[in-house]
Amino acid sequence: MNKTPHILIIGSGLGGLICGYILSREGFKVTILEKHHKFGGNLQTFRRNAVEFDTGMHYVGSLDKGQVLHKFFNYFRLLGKVKYRRLDENGFDRIFIKNKEYPYAMGYDNFVETAAEYFPGKYDTLKTYAEKIRQVAQGIDPYNLREVDMSQIFDVYSLSENAFSYIKALTSDQKLQNYLSALNILYAGERDKTSMYVHALINNHYIESAYRFVDGSRQVADAFVENIENNGGEAFKNSEVTKFIFDDDKKIKAVETRSGELFHADFFVSNMHPYNTIKLLSPGMVRKAYRERLQRLPDTISSFAIYAVVKDKAMEYLNSNYYSHKDNDVWAAGIYDKARFPQYFGLYPLADGIDEKYTRGFSVMTYMDYDDVKRWENTTVENRGDDYEAFKEERAQKLLYFVETRFPGIRNKIKAYYTSTPLTLRDYTGTRRGSIFGIMRDCNNSYESYIFPRTKVPNLCLTGQNLNLHGMLGVSISALLTCGEFVGINYLIRKINEEYAVIE
Repeated sequence: MNKTPHILIIGSGLGGLICGYILSREGFKVTILEKHHKFGGNLQTFRRNAVEFDTGMHYVGSLDKGQVLHKFFNYFRLLGKVKYRRLDENGFDRIFIKNKEYPYAMGYDNFVETAAEYFPGKYDTLKTYAEKIRQVAQGIDPYNLREVDMSQIFDVYSLSENAFSYIKALTSDQKLQNYLSALNILYAGERDKTSMYVHALINNHYIESAYRFVDGSRQVADAFVENIENNGGEAFKNSEVTKFIFDDDKKIKAVETRSGELFHADFFVSNMHPYNTIKLLSPGMVRKAYRERLQRLPDTISSFAIYAVVKDKAMEYLNSNYYSHKDNDVWAAGIYDKARFPQYFGLYPLADGIDEKYTRGFSVMTYMDYDDVKRWENTTVENRGDDYEAFKEERAQKLLYFVETRFPGIRNKIKAYYTSTPLTLRDYTGTRRGSIFGIMRDCNNSYESYIFPRTKVPNLCLTGQNLNLHGMLGVSISALLTCGEFVGINYLIRKINEEYAVIE
């Protein structure tokens, strides 16, 4: 009798859950081990004062019917299980730059026409920019669910083309340069490093369409776990993997958890940060050069966040996200200065499934470097000391003061608030230094910062945001590439498209 191959997945972030779903659906026996008491990674939510707060997945794009994420949601069996709301098509994101507000509109024609109202005489420039964004995004096969030639999976030029340089060459109008660059806060963009590949894919994702989850993103993780279990898979919380155990052929035969429990499998997929995965391997299992490469890859900056519970019916629901830049320069991630904290903020109202008129809370985040909290890095959650709490409160007051310059009186609407720092992200999502978007993609060394799923360990693959790109769509593509190592990437792409054709 043929044995059903057993795949063990380390980590239940979005990449791990997608791999678990696809592979369990394809007939593999799947086990997921999660170190925390909740599944989901950046899909996790937490509840305070009966309000559910997202920790990382604030909104998603390309979810209109016929668009790529809608096709993924159909294949993942999320349609009908997950609640989401379409954001304001005339301003899904609203951006304050030096006290002036600009909207980002949904749909390319609408985007260009709306922006042209704020930049008279720049219609042709905006049209050229929109065509460039769409051209780059449409040129990458897996992001459009087209069959892939793995030897030419990436657009080499867009990986190495600098986004800021392109925009600067496109227009000498600094205000327009800032406007076109403003959403770099969605990938912690840096002027000297960010590629057109990253810039175009993220902007295209949201300009196509933008949606907010209703009652939090945890429902996505819950739906995945339910679907995996329905496929015969299993998932365990509080099961931190601390060791790989090898056989004589230098293949992994089992993992050991912190509690000492052993889990055997035929294949292994790690959703941890690649360097954290490699650290579990004995010397000699991978080349020294590969280990050192992963170690030196820089991660994107981290964040400080406030989660505010709003007094009953004190704040009407806002169907947009709001970003504010203190200076006339939107590339704050690459010029972070703790003495000038905060340099920008992003504000995300919560969508309530019961009351569509009012919101019960909002989250607001800004950049914070891990070094700002490094002195407490050896402490644990809830036990970091009074000086840490005082530090958080001081930063919270500075951030709220800045928010109130854009939303006068908002502090009077707050019933209670809670905060997180880079240490919170490090401990709850397993990222190095609390990175919000994983590995920094550097156009000056484009191939080094992109990681392929297969490792030199014969039965170990990687997945997650650090391989290619973060966000719901980026991680879906990364997980698809990982699963393609087991069943064939083009087979999966055909299957997703064929299943979608049935509902169109």
